[in-house]
Amino acid sequence: MSDDPPAFEALPAPLLSLPGRLRRAHSGVAFVYEALDVVASQFGLDDAVLVVDGTALGRQVFRLGRRPLGGTVVPSAASGVKTLLEAPPGLYTTPPGALGDALATYLGDLVAAALQLDLLGHDAGHDPLTGLLNRRSYELALAEAVARGRRYGWPFALVMVDLDDFKQVNDLYGHASGDAALRVIGAEMRGLLRRGDVAARIGGDEFALLIANAASPGVLGPLVERLRPRLAEALPETSVGFSVGIACFPADADDPLRLQEIADERLYLDKAGS
Repeated sequence: MSDDPPAFEALPAPLLSLPGRLRRAHSGVAFVYEALDVVASQFGLDDAVLVVDGTALGRQVFRLGRRPLGGTVVPSAASGVKTLLEAPPGLYTTPPGALGDALATYLGDLVAAALQLDLLGHDAGHDPLTGLLNRRSYELALAEAVARGRRYGWPFALVMVDLDDFKQVNDLYGHASGDAALRVIGAEMRGLLRRGDVAARIGGDEFALLIANAASPGVLGPLVERLRPRLAEALPETSVGFSVGIACFPADADDPLRLQEIADERLYLDKAGS
């Protein structure tokens, strides 16, 4: 069989629909599983696994129907036994080779484009230094948290964290050391949060946390205190600390802007008293 890409007009209609499906997909990963469903239906596959590597997102393994990957052997006639997690890049189907090399390449190219779109979307919404949400994404997350809270009665807390005297890190050790410290602080914040909580870097040394199911500031004391020693470890031989301002939905306000104002006011009071 030729390795040349198939003529576009010669593709089966369901495969011709894939570029349009990619444009409409809410995420690249969602498109990958949708594409595997289309291929399985078109070719009567019992199973299909796509292994992708060489993208900025690193190695990715997708299986039809989001089935588990561990412990399953690659459905291939190649010598040697490999699990799906160890398989080289390619499309593995049951029965084997159902698509042919050219169609598998076509599918792989679409998947690579889908994953690249996910990466671009991630970069647009995240701070490049810490990997936390950026200010725009934080504002959207705050608005969404308020909307969910109003609809379902779910409380949450907005925690503003501002590093005190952080400028001395850049002055004493240089901006590269300051950036490294911010990366560590971002990682520590992610490590403190549960699934569903949000961490964002909204300014040079200013961060915001959205903590679900927190109805009053008092319940957040342990979380804040766990951050203090981690900050000290990230910035040894400095006097950098942090100030905190907390506002709770709905106890303090049920509007995003007002919640932000209250948290900022309490942050400045804490900074003035430190």
